[in-house]
Amino acid sequence: MIKISRISSPLKDKVKNLETCSQLDGDGIFEGKYKTTGSILIRNKFIGELSADQIIVDENGVFEGTLKSSELIISGNVSGKINTDSVVIMENGVLSGDILYKQIAVFEGGIINVAGMKRIENKDEKVVDILHKVVE
Repeated sequence: MIKISRISSPLKDKVKNLETCSQLDGDGIFEGKYKTTGSILIRNKFIGELSADQIIVDENGVFEGTLKSSELIISGNVSGKINTDSVVIMENGVLSGDILYKQIAVFEGGIINVAGMKRIENKDEKVVDILHKVVE
């Protein structure tokens, strides 16, 4: 299970309704496609295609395949073709494969082992050049 007490306060607010999200639990293996507009918590093994607003891979969870999400929180093992706006790799999390992301955070102990990693440029970001002005 995700150790909520060990997640920093701003991240606690990001974990949406663990009690009401879709959960894959037990010792089984799920193979196939799953798509939801809500949150999904993986506590077993998922092989295939997964799409959700928020995906949480628990410390016993394993994902292999194609994943698309707005938020991805990893305490277990995720590998494959990953497309996410935000990814957080917790201290026991492992991320591998080809990763397309906007922002990424890795807690100490988290592992990134990727074949390719590309940051998606956010077109809404306002970048301002700051020029140094010499005052005489």
